[in-house]
Amino acid sequence: MKTRFNLKTVALIIAVIFTVGTANATEKVTKASGHENIVEASLNLESWMTNDAIWSTSDVTNFVEAQEESLNLENWMTNSDVWSTSIDWAANTTEANLELEAWMTDEVAWEVAPASAETEGHLSLEDWMINEKVWNL
Repeated sequence: MKTRFNLKTVALIIAVIFTVGTANATEKVTKASGHENIVEASLNLESWMTNDAIWSTSDVTNFVEAQEESLNLENWMTNSDVWSTSIDWAANTTEANLELEAWMTDEVAWEVAPASAETEGHLSLEDWMINEKVWNL
């Protein structure tokens, strides 16, 4: 009973979200190309960009590769006492036995109400389906 109530609540929330999301579905959307007329400022070459005195200095052109500290083996890395395990954890792990509970075999808990047979009516062509204003933005 509680599960059915929760499912109905979730379905109602989803329906509200879809309703709110489609509330303005008939609103005319402007084309994106109308917003693409942004003009950017042209780039100018400045004197420092072409000044040889700035670019020919040793600080800029002579890059020194960073020296990293060498890696060394430490005692604990090769110590067999650290890496050998005398206890097999997987063999000592035990789990409780699974048991059948009353709700698992209760027919009422698993009974699903039969869905009512739905019939669809005749599909008809509506005005919005052939409206030029809707399809030609």
